[in-house]
Amino acid sequence: MIIDASQRAILRALWFNGQLSRSELHDLTGMTPNAVGNEISQLQRLGLVKELEPKPSTGGRPQIPLILDPSSRRILGISIEPGQVEIAELGLNGELTLAPISKAVQQESRLLPAATRLAKAYCARRTFMAAASITGLIDHATGSILLSSSAPHQSHLNTSVLLKGLDDVPLIIANDLHAAAGRWAVTHRSQIQQDTLLIAFDDGRMGAVMVINGRPNHGCIMGANELGHTRFPVNTPLCFCGQTGCMERIFSSAFLGPAITSAEFSRRVETADVHDNKFTEMLNLLVMAFSNTVNFVRPSRLVLASRFMAGEAFADRLTGGIRAALLPHFSERVTIDAWNIKVSGSAESAAWFGLATLLFDSWEAYSPPSATAQQTPVT
Repeated sequence: MIIDASQRAILRALWFNGQLSRSELHDLTGMTPNAVGNEISQLQRLGLVKELEPKPSTGGRPQIPLILDPSSRRILGISIEPGQVEIAELGLNGELTLAPISKAVQQESRLLPAATRLAKAYCARRTFMAAASITGLIDHATGSILLSSSAPHQSHLNTSVLLKGLDDVPLIIANDLHAAAGRWAVTHRSQIQQDTLLIAFDDGRMGAVMVINGRPNHGCIMGANELGHTRFPVNTPLCFCGQTGCMERIFSSAFLGPAITSAEFSRRVETADVHDNKFTEMLNLLVMAFSNTVNFVRPSRLVLASRFMAGEAFADRLTGGIRAALLPHFSERVTIDAWNIKVSGSAESAAWFGLATLLFDSWEAYSPPSATAQQTPVT
């Protein structure tokens, strides 16, 4: 990426504080006035920062407020998930400028080519960068997808094919949970200094990531989404990993019954009926898996990210069960948050991850070696 640490410091200050003058940026970043001026000029040339009308002067030179440019540049988000690719676009102020557009893809070997075509259709001159997310484990050294529920029968898929549709726009690629961690960090300023365990789950999908200082911890045991493959001695359909009893197969429509539809699964989860014995069995295993993870990792904050957290009955039973199963001295310390959001397969979260890489230093992400072309200045 062409954005350096000094430029990120300015972008981060503008994101978290809103309008700031050059002198205020000097005070916040510790950079010299000349350095601030030089970096602002570069960011303006790139179309990332713009000036507003000067404030009325009370003596001396009038203060000129600066903001992240909400209209000049965009971040393209690409999501690759089982049976589907999705694209969305985000402005630098966090506004969704292109609502998610999805395309069903039946053959897993066609997922990356389909994502490439979709990206090419919506990549424009205003696109500053693209960020892609995919389920599973990525080898950042080679850009290969080593293991993914999106393509369980494909091995070592090379993500560089996505570059063919991006017209030299820089591309970064991340696991979908790491993309969600980026979105969390950018939108939860007051909480990014805490070590946070973010668990995301949906029908047949589950993963976790540790967020340390606002960044996903790639070296943690949670880094490759092993939580979804925590196994219990119960009968489940075969997981894509080749095993039975995986948590992401337990929290699924198929676990409640072979004829259960996704809509029926959603209804039963949201209702969280205490007399629904099969659902209660599933919930108890969910509580056990989540509480065991928290007891082991011992974060300060647990974030449960799922569209199902909008259901009060389910959220209460889940969080209450987790709290009761935590180690006594630990139960009093950990904060549990519900984040009602679609995580897996979200091109919007992928775009937020791209924004996070502009705001935070040392965010580890895979940049394909051939994606090193310089940005074209905005005129």
